[in-house]
Amino acid sequence: MRKIVKSVIIIAMLCVLCALAFSCKKDSMANQRDRSGDFDLLKNTIDFINDNYYKDMDYDEADVYAAYGVMSSLGNYNYIYPESSLYETSSSDGSGFGLIVKFNLYNEVYIDIILEGSPFLQASNGFLPRRGDEIYSIAGHRVSGAGSTYFSSVVSSMTDTQSDTVFLLKRDGVLHEVSYRKVLYDFPQCIYINDLSGVSSDFGYIYLRSFSSYPNNVSTEFRAAVEAFKRDGNKALILDLRGNGGGNSEVFKSVASYLIGAPSKGKVDLLEVEYVKDGRSTKYSVTPNANYIDTPIYVLCDGGTASASEALIGSMKANGTLTALIGKETVGKGVAQNGFTYYNGKENGNIIDYVKDEEGNVVEGEIYYLQTIIGQYYIFDASAEGGKYCMNGIPFKPDHEVGDETNPVTSNYSDDLYIKIAAELYTQE
Repeated sequence: MRKIVKSVIIIAMLCVLCALAFSCKKDSMANQRDRSGDFDLLKNTIDFINDNYYKDMDYDEADVYAAYGVMSSLGNYNYIYPESSLYETSSSDGSGFGLIVKFNLYNEVYIDIILEGSPFLQASNGFLPRRGDEIYSIAGHRVSGAGSTYFSSVVSSMTDTQSDTVFLLKRDGVLHEVSYRKVLYDFPQCIYINDLSGVSSDFGYIYLRSFSSYPNNVSTEFRAAVEAFKRDGNKALILDLRGNGGGNSEVFKSVASYLIGAPSKGKVDLLEVEYVKDGRSTKYSVTPNANYIDTPIYVLCDGGTASASEALIGSMKANGTLTALIGKETVGKGVAQNGFTYYNGKENGNIIDYVKDEEGNVVEGEIYYLQTIIGQYYIFDASAEGGKYCMNGIPFKPDHEVGDETNPVTSNYSDDLYIKIAAELYTQE
């Protein structure tokens, strides 16, 4: 009898414990499902504003900030772009005057490259601008020390192409006033220079600023640069990928075809993207171009070199065509994002923000472009275990590192610490 009573008590206790556990699990699941309940920060914030604030909330503006918050919650390398910011970016380096500029540690802005067709190629008031001149002010606005955003806004505001804009340029501590008229300018992403002053004439220099397919045809620009490099009979190449944050995978393939060796290799596997959501993968392969570069190649990189730029570095290393990597550690951004087509295509990542006009009608507002991570990169490399390696979170370390000292921008390219190392290595070959 005692055994029976004891058994009943134990069973009853187990039932109570199970009921409590189920109740807790049920409450937990309910809390997870109910995002509109008391634990939702956004809802509580809106309720508090509605209860206490003296005027109605601007839901359109709140919608924008909420969208930014959602994208940032996905982690690094997920982006949302308003269309207006893309226009600002397109002119950030002085588009319209044909200049590429660089900023130093103190936000002083220097002329880096004066491009073909730039009005700055002509003297003004007896002064001929050159690389290394500091841009002190534009139309009375001091830009020296003010930062890149302010510089971009000042240049963008110079819309008049019918009258001259006054610049103050500083060289050797002396200010020179010059006047130039803004011109319509097709700003290149790939720039070739044959003779770098102060550097051996054996070198050709290609500055590849981006792998983006918008707004330029970068593949065509790079092909023209390679053709010019070969035509000029150069014996070594400096490929500058500093600040190149990547871009389009098809542009990457096109550029890589000139830099991974001879067509006798046959089809070469460069890159594989593994898509995290559905487990599939895409392989990127290319046949080396018949007009490939067969000279030593010195690649310059820094903390802004990322994504497709890093994939190019990895592909060149794997194929034995990278003579030396010079500069600073790269980003280690081995992720693929969903590309977006611009508004005319109305595809893949184009979001229209619908807002209310003054009459309360719902109308189309600003256009936003979204990019989210869809996969990870793998570099095909026979020397790696399994024949490939994931480059996500693994930055490239340069063979020859440039320190943290300020890199001077002068008329003499040998003063550039990165280029100086390339030149010294070449003489040691």
